[in-house]
Amino acid sequence: MTPSEQCKAAGLKSLAELSRLCGTSAQTLNNWHKNKPALFAVVVAGAVVIKAAKINRAEMEALRDE
Repeated sequence: MTPSEQCKAAGLKSLAELSRLCGTSAQTLNNWHKNKPALFAVVVAGAVVIKAAKINRAEMEALRDE
């Protein structure tokens, strides 16, 4: 599975989204995927949690404004 496919399978839009969320270049993420797959998996999982937290925070703020 490619790095981008792994990101999409986890619920992210792309490797570029992962790069934005964690502040790490796509090339570094590709290197981690190839040379440190466990680290890459942890970074992907963390980004999914961060993305979910941001979405939930936005939803809560919208509900409060109603």
